[in-house]
Order: sequence, then structure tokens, then C-alpha cells
Amino acid sequence: MKKVMRYRPTKKPRPYRLRMGSFPASDQEISNRQQIGRLQENLSKAEDKLKHRNEIMEVLTTQNVESACETLLLKLLPLIGLNAGAIILYRREQLSHVVTESVEEMELIEKDLDQYSVLRRAFMMRKSIQLPLDEGGFESAIPIQSPSNNGVVGLIYLKHPFEQFNLQQVGDILDLTRKLGMTLERHLLFHQMEHEKIKTYQLLDSIREAVLYIESSGEQIYANQALLNMFPPKLVNQTQGFRHAYERATSLFEHVDQPDALHDYIGQLMNGDIPGETIELSAFRGNLLLSAYAERIAIANVEWGMMLVLRDVTKDKELDLKQAEFVSIVSHELRTPLSSIMGFTELLMKRSLDGPRQKKYLETIHSETVRLSELIHDILEIQKGEDLTQGTVKKRIDFKKVLIEMKPMFELASLHHQIKMSFGPGTYKMLASEEKMKQLFTNLIMNAIKYSPDGGTIQIQAELTDQVLRIVVADEGIGIPDKALPFIFDKFYRADNSDTRKIGGTGLGLAICKMIVLDHGGTISVDSEVGVGSHFVVQFPLEQGLL
Repeated sequence: MKKVMRYRPTKKPRPYRLRMGSFPASDQEISNRQQIGRLQENLSKAEDKLKHRNEIMEVLTTQNVESACETLLLKLLPLIGLNAGAIILYRREQLSHVVTESVEEMELIEKDLDQYSVLRRAFMMRKSIQLPLDEGGFESAIPIQSPSNNGVVGLIYLKHPFEQFNLQQVGDILDLTRKLGMTLERHLLFHQMEHEKIKTYQLLDSIREAVLYIESSGEQIYANQALLNMFPPKLVNQTQGFRHAYERATSLFEHVDQPDALHDYIGQLMNGDIPGETIELSAFRGNLLLSAYAERIAIANVEWGMMLVLRDVTKDKELDLKQAEFVSIVSHELRTPLSSIMGFTELLMKRSLDGPRQKKYLETIHSETVRLSELIHDILEIQKGEDLTQGTVKKRIDFKKVLIEMKPMFELASLHHQIKMSFGPGTYKMLASEEKMKQLFTNLIMNAIKYSPDGGTIQIQAELTDQVLRIVVADEGIGIPDKALPFIFDKFYRADNSDTRKIGGTGLGLAICKMIVLDHGGTISVDSEVGVGSHFVVQFPLEQGLL
């Protein structure tokens, strides 16, 4: 039987196959893993620190100083491994704000008052101070300094069990003090700018002249309160929609009577050409007269803007006109009696006259002299009344008694008139100048006698109603024409008719009466009918408690 041989391939070594399970690591692997762990830990700490720094920066830039200090203290203490501390702020070397954590605020206030405390020493020496605590541990005060002048604007106060901070803690603390110092200075500068801005606005608003400030950029404009009072608020509000100061400025003056002249003037200003002369304008159809001038505002030769000043000269112009009119009228009124006195005196000197004619001329000279004396007296009274420096001395007087005492004088002034007085119930006590009251009613009653040449009754009636003293002086004289009534209290005004021209007078008596009444807070009016007579009504308010 034949034997068969089978082929068997040669066995090859099987490849190494890892078993399931762990093998002990080598020392190198262990070292590498530890290094990686430490790096990861350091990286995590660095990330946390960076996160804290970012949060601190965000707090400093988004919150006000007081709120920021509270947040910063809560972030600082865990960062350096402490749980008790405070941030103290100073303003003008006075404690202004305290933020604490596990520290009594009163304790810090007492330390601030103690010149030997850690707070006072750090503040005065401008450096970090550390002192031991009686109960164990230590306390430290680190100054927060202003970058511009190194002045102390705050302190960081810390309580800690160890004697020394490590380098990382010191770096974190100093970094925070620097940031706080810069933030406090920035806030201080901001508040100072706001304060200066408010002060500037208040100064401009305190100026009586209207002021319009326009920046060189043409985008900003400021009008002070006087300007807003001068022109309607509705007009001012409408200017907010304009883009350029030129349009906004000119729109404020839409009621100016010379708009083209104003536009040209402001156009010159916006182009940098500041006219040296003033410009005269009127507004509201001539009811408001203005004088305008401009000034350039430059700081260190850099132009910032220009200021337009408008002065209300309406009253000044009216006063100039009134003064010119007054001088003209006074000159005319003085010239008339002086001419008569001079003329008749020359006749007496150059001619030999018989007795009756000489007497007549002398009587004329005397009457014109009396008239001239009355005129000068009244002019002086008018001047005193218009001079605000001439204060009237007022005291409590019995008005009824004053009038009754004056009655005999009025009765002696004319035998053709009957003077009657009547008083309503009540006590006629008032605060007034007795001299001025006598002058007032002497003028009114003597006027009534003068302008009722045919005689008649002069009636003086007084009554008290609702804290008002009302006095009526009525006559039965020639009366006043309707067209003259609005002007009867004006200086030198006299109704133009034949009867008044015969009577004569200075035309200042009623003007003086009006000034006396106004000086006592009262009113005066007249009701008259030609040929029937006139009623002058004077009213004075009486203060509570004077009745």
C-alpha cells in the first residue's frame, strides 16, 4: 500500500496581540501626565484670572464709582483668598464713601479719625501700611492714587491672618488700585466738566442780554434764558429739527423786521468774519428794539465758536425820547414865564410909568415868578419820583385824621367852594408816607377848586371795602374832554381848550399824583363829563392787620 504524504506549511510566528487590561505606566509617562495636569490647572487659573480682570474692567467702565466699588470688593477678596475688607473713597481729603465686607463701617470711620491708625498713616504717607491686630492677624491699607498728581483718592483696607502677601496677591491688589485710581480720576474729571458746564449755563442764563452761542462746526447751538424769554417758546422748539446752526439761529428770529440784514450778519459770523460794529434791529413790528454784536470764542488760538449778544434797547430808546421830550417841554415852559418877567422888568427899567400901570406890571412879574417857582418845584418833585434812589419813608398813619386836619386849608383856599368830607365805617389805618398823602390830596383838591372856577361843592368820599381804601374827589367844574382822558396823567399834558388855557398851570400836578399812588401800590383813575365835573378815584390796598 502506497503511503501518501500531505503538505503542511511551515508555522510562522504569530503577531503580538494586546491583551485586554492595563499595564503599569513608566515613570516618564507619569511625569508627563503630571506636567499636563499642572499646565491645565495653571491655564484654568489664568482663564479665571483673565475672566476676573475682564469683569473688573467691565464694572469700572459701565457702573458708577460707588456701585463699582461694591462689585470690585466682592471680586477682589476671593481672588486673594480673604473674606474681610473694605474700599474707602475720599473727596477733597474727606471720607465720602465706604464699602465693607465683614468689617464694621463705624470701625473704619473711627480709624479714619485716628491719626495713628493704619488708614491715616497710609493716607498721609501715600504708601501701603501693615499693622498687627489685637485679636490676632494683621490689617493693611493700600492707597489708591490719582495718576495725574499722585494724590490719595481712596484706600483698600484688608484683614488677613498671614503676615505677608505673596507676589500674585500683591500684583492683583496693586493692579486693582491702579485701575481704581484711573477710574476715580476719570469720573472726577467728568463731574468737574459737568459742573463747569452747568456753571457756564447758569452764568449765561444770569446775563440779562440775550446770548446765542454757535460752535464753529455749525452743529451745536446754545440760547440762554434771556433769548428764550425774548422770542416765543414755540419758535424755539421748532429749531430742534434743523441740521445746521445757521438755519437754527436765523429761525429763532423769524419775527425780526429786518430778516435779510440778520441773515447776512449771521452768515458773516459762520464764515469766520466777526464784524466789529453793532447792528440795530427791530422785532415784532417795531415793538422790540435790539442792538446786536458778536464775539469770537478762541482758546489757545483755536477757534471754538462765536457768541451773538442781543441787547433789548427798547426802554433805553423810549427813555431817550422821553428825556428829549421832557427837556424840550421844560425849556418851553420855563421860557414863557422868564420871557414875561424879563420883558416887564425891562419896561420898568427903561420907561417912566404911572402908578396904576407900574403896579399892573409888577403884579404880572409877581404872578409869573410864582408860576415859575411852582413849575420848578413840580419838576423837582417829578425828578424825585422817577429817581429810584429816593426811598419813601412809610409808617402807620390815620388817613381819616390826615384829611380832616387838611380841610381848613382847603376852605381858606376858596370862598366860592364848599368842601364836604364823608367817611364810611371802619378804622382808616394804613402804611404810608403822611407827607406824600398830604401832597397827593392837596394836588387833587386844589385841582378840583381850580377847574371849577364858578364855585360849587368839592366832595371827598372815603370808604373801606375788601381790604381796599377807596377815595373819590369829585367837583362840579368844567370837566375833561373824552379825547384828553387817556393822557391826563402824563407830564406837562393839559387839555387843549379855552377854559384850561385861562386857568393855567404846569401840567405836572396829576403826573405827581400818579407817581405817589403807584409808589404806595395803589391805582388812580378819572371819570369826567364836560360841563358837569370830574371824579378822581384813588384806591390803596390795605395789608391784613392794619385796619
